[in-house]
Amino acid sequence: MNGDGSIFPTFFMAGFECSTFIWKDRERKDYISATGHDRHLKNDLAVWRPSTGVWYIQRSSNGTYDIRQFGISTDKATQGDFDGDARTDVAVYRPSTGVWYIWRSTDFGYTIFAFGLNGDLPVQGDYDSDGKTDAAVYRPSNTVWYLNRSSQGFAAQQFGLPTDKPAPADFDGDGKTDIAVYRDGTWYISRSSDSVVTIASFGLPGDVPVPAGYVAQ
Repeated sequence: MNGDGSIFPTFFMAGFECSTFIWKDRERKDYISATGHDRHLKNDLAVWRPSTGVWYIQRSSNGTYDIRQFGISTDKATQGDFDGDARTDVAVYRPSTGVWYIWRSTDFGYTIFAFGLNGDLPVQGDYDSDGKTDAAVYRPSNTVWYLNRSSQGFAAQQFGLPTDKPAPADFDGDGKTDIAVYRDGTWYISRSSDSVVTIASFGLPGDVPVPAGYVAQ
């Protein structure tokens, strides 16, 4: 509103201008497109080829291809937005050493750190709701989840059985990834919003869980 309490003759809703007049350039404004935020609204097609360690990415914004070599055949793909720029970073987890390798999209630099042991399963996600993907592993041998949260630090929680398949995702809509497992057609979800466990039947034994975010199996 103006200082005298009157309403501005223009405002923006969902990124588009709504107004009673036209700008000097005789055009309405689309600030989603103008600021490049539209590139964040679509997922890109992408595959990782373990035999060569090459990532093939087809960008939805302009149809161009991004092809890069990153990782070795025994790595697990662990892509996520680790630097918080709203773009997915190419990343891998090396089970033999417990080392994470992240190719940051912000500056194309590398982040390399150890978090996990041989036999752990990567379960990356945003466990503290700060807009950044956190490195995390599930250890089937003791059924403990180990979280390296970017804002709230280290955390560990026991949840599941050794034969469960980890299936983390934000099931309760609070912006935090929930610890969850899939067991022969039954889902067990530890909600981050209230620490209550939700149990739901969906699927058959042998199915692979595919919640909102994919994790390496």
